[in-house]
Amino acid sequence: MKKITLFLLSLGLTVGVKAQSELTLPFMSDVFQSSYINPTVLPEHTFSLGLPGVSSIYTQVITNGFRPGKVISFRNDTTHIDLNKLLAELKDKNLIYSGTSVDIFHLRLKIRNGYYWFGVRNNLNVSFQYPKDFIELAMRGNASFIGRSLDFSNLNVDMTLYNEYSFGMAKEYNRWVFGGRISLLQGLSNIQFVPKSLNIKIDTLMFRETANADASLNMAGIPMNSSGSPSFDHVSELSYITDYLTSFKNKGFSLSAGVTYKLNDKLKFSASFYDLGFINWKDSVVNYTLKGQSSFSGLDVLKGYLNGTNIGADTVVDKMLDDFTRDTIHKSYKTYLNPKFNVSVSYNIFRRTTIGLSASGVYNKKLYPAVTLGLSQGLGRFLNLLTTISYNQKTINNLGVGFVIKPGPFQIYVITDNIYPAINPESFTNVNIRVGMNFVFGRVKQAVGLPYR
Repeated sequence: MKKITLFLLSLGLTVGVKAQSELTLPFMSDVFQSSYINPTVLPEHTFSLGLPGVSSIYTQVITNGFRPGKVISFRNDTTHIDLNKLLAELKDKNLIYSGTSVDIFHLRLKIRNGYYWFGVRNNLNVSFQYPKDFIELAMRGNASFIGRSLDFSNLNVDMTLYNEYSFGMAKEYNRWVFGGRISLLQGLSNIQFVPKSLNIKIDTLMFRETANADASLNMAGIPMNSSGSPSFDHVSELSYITDYLTSFKNKGFSLSAGVTYKLNDKLKFSASFYDLGFINWKDSVVNYTLKGQSSFSGLDVLKGYLNGTNIGADTVVDKMLDDFTRDTIHKSYKTYLNPKFNVSVSYNIFRRTTIGLSASGVYNKKLYPAVTLGLSQGLGRFLNLLTTISYNQKTINNLGVGFVIKPGPFQIYVITDNIYPAINPESFTNVNIRVGMNFVFGRVKQAVGLPYR
């Protein structure tokens, strides 16, 4: 249990993260991947094919607690963290998120007035929610909290790795377009730390910490050694990899749906929700419960860790765990995806010039909204450019860009919601990028370039 506790702390502090809506991709409807957000998009081509490793690679990092460039510096090939600046940047409640999605395969066909598709993608989401007091106590010890009771109940860690197998469709009826997708989720691995209550009180006389805890740690699909601690020594074995990737014992489902109304040839309105689902973890499940009270000292372990010295946490953790009632069981549990929504309006100013406005959001304990203004411009017969500006994560300086180029049957695209980190890497709160190449054939409408006059 001690090793698992330190494993979780390292995971949270080094990776840190639930997902955010993509803000620029919905304005690029000619790319297949936009149908993940708005199932009602009507593409330019009757056939789209995505192959492993090239169709789409998406990565995202969000931090609403601190700006990494403000607290991290590099000197003599060494990373340095300014602890005082880190504490000054943190809010009372903080979230770090990191996510990656890789398309493995997709095939979309137009049949009469409908589009039908099947797709597979791999998703990794890591979420770390933490209070400022948790970091300050670990860095500075108890001097700043004497006589206080600290509530760490909102300290959460959630890491989920899963495959998604989807069937989607979009059909057009007069001025309306209806679309949706249903997905089978194949859970691969999960780590979930969820405390019902976690409080620490600092004694005014002896300066000792007293912890009261009622918490649970769920793990599924994590390789373990014979003693029950996380171990990756045997993950390179072919038999383990085969069993891991082909098991469907941790199943889940998700739904997405949307509707679009075209007022006329220029103006249309869309609304959609997506990633409404769950995974039921049944295979290779271990549950740890921690309940009781413990008195201890020496919680300023993080300061030594960040300064490159021995943290001496073994005896602290051992002492704490000996005082708590601990149970190890094997019981299935359920985790939920972060549901998202997108509402938009778009207007075709000219034949190949479109302006749009969208409101989107993701729910992760609370709602994280965003508003985006986008402008799309076609150049020549096979090039589309896109720029967006978004209010997101309490900042307005989120300038997104994207382009799609189609040389022959290849549709190559690059999209990001926030190019600002490339200009000023010290001040970013969120960054993402999606790149890929689809094979597309058969235009629904003949490509037309811009007029000369």
